[in-house]
Amino acid sequence: MIGAYAMPFAGRVAAEVRGEPAAWSILTDDERELRARAYRFLMPAHEWQVPERALAELTRHRVTPAPLRLGTRRGYWDALIFSRGTSPAPLFRRIAQDAEQDRMLIPLLRETALRVLEADEARLRFLLYVTVLEENQAQEAALRVAENRCLIAWVRAEARERALRYRYALERLAIEAPQRAAIEPERALAALDAEIATLDGLAVGALDACAEAVTAPAPRRAAGPPPAIVPATDAPPPDGVILFKR
Repeated sequence: MIGAYAMPFAGRVAAEVRGEPAAWSILTDDERELRARAYRFLMPAHEWQVPERALAELTRHRVTPAPLRLGTRRGYWDALIFSRGTSPAPLFRRIAQDAEQDRMLIPLLRETALRVLEADEARLRFLLYVTVLEENQAQEAALRVAENRCLIAWVRAEARERALRYRYALERLAIEAPQRAAIEPERALAALDAEIATLDGLAVGALDACAEAVTAPAPRRAAGPPPAIVPATDAPPPDGVILFKR
């Protein structure tokens, strides 16, 4: 109940108080799918990273400011080494499995993100042809577009961070217990890095500038020629915007 209703509501209110864009309009099916697919990349990779997972839940719902970095690069390694048994082989295998699962999910995430971005472009174009455009409708549309772009940029950045955490753990484990089992996770990480690079083609900008150039047409109450303005390329991004809600 808290995760499904109270946390998203509290996150939107907190984001508004901080001056960040927060849309209250209904999510499309693709937008909901995008948020579901983003979940894995916004949460710590290891189930024993308990404090980091608790903080990540607050951050992904925007209850706390998202620029707050959760844990350190060695958090995954600490959880991994804490769970070790008498052999390092399962640890090498766990790194390979986590990296491979991330790699397999990225193409589906990318396809969903492309559909959302295409729909956002259509959303802004459609505003130009609405007969009576209320100010709050135009503002809500611009806020939702900014949210979607920033979510995609955030997931892309977190995917890279996850890969770096896996590599940190692999390097430490290879130093502590060098053996042929390290070959499998090394190959999995190389494949993951290649898949993450495909996310660079998504036109959302850098994480600190993802809300740039998202403006809506001016409100109007009578039929007439649509205004010729949609994006303002020199518009500054909101400070510290990283957006996500369910």
